[in-house]
Amino acid sequence: MALETSIQSHKDACRKNLSKYTIRAFQTLPRIEAPTILDIGCGSGVPTLELARQCNGEIIGLDIDRSLLDILEKKIQRAGLSDRVRAVERSMFELGFPDENFDIIWAEGSISVIGFEKGIRDWRRLIKPGGYLVVFDESRGLSEKLRNIT
Repeated sequence: MALETSIQSHKDACRKNLSKYTIRAFQTLPRIEAPTILDIGCGSGVPTLELARQCNGEIIGLDIDRSLLDILEKKIQRAGLSDRVRAVERSMFELGFPDENFDIIWAEGSISVIGFEKGIRDWRRLIKPGGYLVVFDESRGLSEKLRNIT
């Protein structure tokens, strides 16, 4: 178990080095006062907590891996964010949220699990009018991905 904890700590440290991209992407969005954000495929929550630091909104970090969500829940407690951030164990294939529920859907490196076209199609219904879907994905197939967005 100590080895797994050490490996996860190393992964989180590496992931924190990419937080500047999370911050930059979030800051390019028009300001929404207290947005509701769904972070799909949040893992241990490095981007989830960064989003919480960037706004006064409510954030749901969603992942299927209970062990990573346990780590996120401890981080939420330590950061004093229990009133705004929660970890939800659920598959991105069965989100179960009502339509137009979120101002922002955030997906860093997770859309490839479900497929870009399916993710865009299925997740779009969850966004409130005037809301945003932020996806970090590889650039391969960019032209087709851009066609799927419009």
